[in-house]
Amino acid sequence: MMDTSKLAFPKGRPRALDKAVRRKALEAFDTRESAKVKVRSGGRCEVFELPPTGSVVARCPHRATEVHHMIGGWGKRARGMSVEADCKQHVCHKHHTEITGHVLTLRSASVHPRWDDYYVRAR
Repeated sequence: MMDTSKLAFPKGRPRALDKAVRRKALEAFDTRESAKVKVRSGGRCEVFELPPTGSVVARCPHRATEVHHMIGGWGKRARGMSVEADCKQHVCHKHHTEITGHVLTLRSASVHPRWDDYYVRAR
């Protein structure tokens, strides 16, 4: 067995520890951004919906209970822009289910979705 006490360099830090530190920092940032979303909404669902018969966009009157990441997909949520408050919405359970079930479709004016974009019902 080799005596490692005389080596010129110490043993490196395990990658698993570095990964855990990065994950914890990302989760803390995600939590802070979600808190901003909850303050912005005032506890009310932020879904703006265009009714099929009308031309006026209306905001949902229900109490918001969940934070929705508007940029989704494998490896997308909680990374990059999807963690930022502008790409999250505070929504009620009904609308969150409809959005993730593709009953509501986002009509975005820009390339990246924002919380104040509106939805239309899929046909």
